[in-house]
Amino acid sequence: MQKGYVSGYPEGTFQPEKTVSRSEFIAMLIHSLGQASDTSTTSPWYTPYVNTATESGYYVTGDFSSDDWNAPLSRQELARIAVRVIGKTAKDNTEYMYMATSNGVLSGTGKGALNVTGTTTRAQTVTVIERISSILQGETLPVDALAVANAQEAMNAPKDPWGRAVRTTNLPKNAKDFPYILEEYPNEMYELELPFKGITEPAFKISTPAELYKTDTLIQNKKEMEKWKDNAEAYYKLLLNVDYRTINGKWATDLYSHKNQWNSVGLEEVMDYVAWAKKNKIVTEGSLVVEPSMMFYSRIGGYFIRAEFSFRIKEYTEYNEIFDDIRFHSHQGLDNLKALGKFQKGQWYHGYADIVLSTNIQDGIKRVSNTATLFNLSTIIHKKN
Repeated sequence: MQKGYVSGYPEGTFQPEKTVSRSEFIAMLIHSLGQASDTSTTSPWYTPYVNTATESGYYVTGDFSSDDWNAPLSRQELARIAVRVIGKTAKDNTEYMYMATSNGVLSGTGKGALNVTGTTTRAQTVTVIERISSILQGETLPVDALAVANAQEAMNAPKDPWGRAVRTTNLPKNAKDFPYILEEYPNEMYELELPFKGITEPAFKISTPAELYKTDTLIQNKKEMEKWKDNAEAYYKLLLNVDYRTINGKWATDLYSHKNQWNSVGLEEVMDYVAWAKKNKIVTEGSLVVEPSMMFYSRIGGYFIRAEFSFRIKEYTEYNEIFDDIRFHSHQGLDNLKALGKFQKGQWYHGYADIVLSTNIQDGIKRVSNTATLFNLSTIIHKKN
């Protein structure tokens, strides 16, 4: 705080364990480097800092799993930017993490663990920025040898079609159900309980990702999977980020454009939610990433894809229908979510869920079904520190 690149909160506290967002990190970084930003464009507030980071080559479009600047900054995202700031580069995420650890910018989170999808606190961000400053001044920093070894192993590991490290140790108990196991996701995500568990009728039989990758030409098509992925993530970027002061008809039509147009729920219902969000003074933020290598199929349920998501509910008047999700109102009655009770205002939550996709009348892209929900019987949600 003494150097002026990180400020406290209005009540005078620093809150060192508070999670840092992508925009906050970029602003802190640009301030620490003493780089001027054109403040003539101030909406959103972080625009000048993002522009400066982009012009300087620190940030490149596609660095983040979604383009939500208010989402928590992951350690992998931090590594990509930090490595460029110290004047180095890499060809993929695993090499960026290796460069970050081998140059002393990042340490492991315990016994050398890389925790690439983990978030970053304000205190940790300050430490990283101080290390960047030291490197730029010509210092050689000590390194976490275990973290470097783990990063090197991930860098040299086999890669999937998207260039991501595939791990071969500490596998989930159902590893055979997937074409490969990615380094960046924990076993908890792979072991998420499937829908229709215990139902033996043939129509409910679920084809696993491993089976689909062998037999389904759509799943085998990387470009097609990217379309499905982009559509689902665009849908949830809208659904999870609501502000009653700005939500409008365009928000509704944009959200509806990512839904299956054959379903019975239409634009009118989405507009009803817009009206409710305004009346109930709802403000939320969050992000979601779907994983193409975790795609399932059944004749009854169709395709569903596994997702990792984070959200927090910031404001509302009445705790009801906070999200435009068919099961939000009943989540407190689900055994798997009952312990959470009501989601607390201002608290970040992190979880995994299977998102139902179905064919759209317009272009054949598997879009988000009206039966899709983040709050189902198999969803896992935790509080984030």
